[in-house]
Amino acid sequence: MKKKIILTFAAVLTMFLAAGCKQEDENLGADVTKPPVEALTDAPSAETEGTTPLPGKTETDSAHNEDSSGLKFSFREETEEEKDGDFVFFKSTLYYPVFEGKNAEKMNGFLETVMETFRESLSEAKESARFDYEDSLSGEYIASIFPEKEEFTVSCLWESEQHMTLFTKGVSSTGGAHPNVYCRAYVVNLTNGCPESFERMLEEYGLTTEDIVAYATKKLRSEHGENLYDYDDAGEFKDSVYRLVQNNQWYFNDKGLVLFANPYELAAYAYGMIECEISYEELEQGLKK
Repeated sequence: MKKKIILTFAAVLTMFLAAGCKQEDENLGADVTKPPVEALTDAPSAETEGTTPLPGKTETDSAHNEDSSGLKFSFREETEEEKDGDFVFFKSTLYYPVFEGKNAEKMNGFLETVMETFRESLSEAKESARFDYEDSLSGEYIASIFPEKEEFTVSCLWESEQHMTLFTKGVSSTGGAHPNVYCRAYVVNLTNGCPESFERMLEEYGLTTEDIVAYATKKLRSEHGENLYDYDDAGEFKDSVYRLVQNNQWYFNDKGLVLFANPYELAAYAYGMIECEISYEELEQGLKK
């Protein structure tokens, strides 16, 4: 149930953001420049232990961070609990940056859209947790199962003069063998506060989505072949890689372009997040055509 909730949340979020930014993006008309990159943090991992594996501290105990574009940001945490007496059977955590300074209004507006979708998904999660709890009251191991947890974190991964990459991570822990993890990334245009399309970010290099997918398919097989699922049809694996682009599972950092698959998407859970890193040199050389 919880895995279905978080996947539905991610799909709805993408459609909502695309619709909201389409008109403004069409009117912007600015050229995409190859970003002079500066890493704000290390790339997030697919670790499932811990609640907020993010850089920075909460707003109450941290000085503001500042990036090269003049934005200042600090991290804020929101938590909520559902109890039966003193026993906590459900807990949610939302951890995200709050921006100040130039372009802060646009960035905070985009983040609010992302987080509001998560907040709206919590009512169903809490209802499900209560049902699971009441159904488990006679069980011997109830204390080891609860609280069920829904966590959503946003980290500032990378920034340039025109863009900032935001990385989101949803973790749903419902008492199973391990949590369900779903990550997405957004390369946000600082001017309009909207995520850039994959195609637009490739314009500087004269490349298409098809070029990247074909190259990434070969590279993933070369670097992770033994860990990947067995695909009977080569086209099926290529389609799976293409869905990474469609689902905002890509970002730019100081090294280049990264495509990533969440646990279970291309390989078993034990292998964690599967990544394909494509350097700026490879992009500039037309993927070594």
